[in-house]
Amino acid sequence: MFNSMRRTDLGALVAAGEADDFPEVVIARTLLQEQADQTARQGEALRQYADPSFWDEESPGGALAAHDRG
Repeated sequence: MFNSMRRTDLGALVAAGEADDFPEVVIARTLLQEQADQTARQGEALRQYADPSFWDEESPGGALAAHDRG
């Protein structure tokens, strides 16, 4: 962003990891962390769905999948 605004001095600071207090960097870090958290939750759900025991109808109380609300 800074480089496209012809602020290569600021772009160089960001690239060097020295601009972690810039509001733009703080916002980007927050958004990226939210995306990473969501991706981790989706990955965990997929791992559970891939486990055959999740679908096992013989489990006490029925399959866990029957209790899954998405």
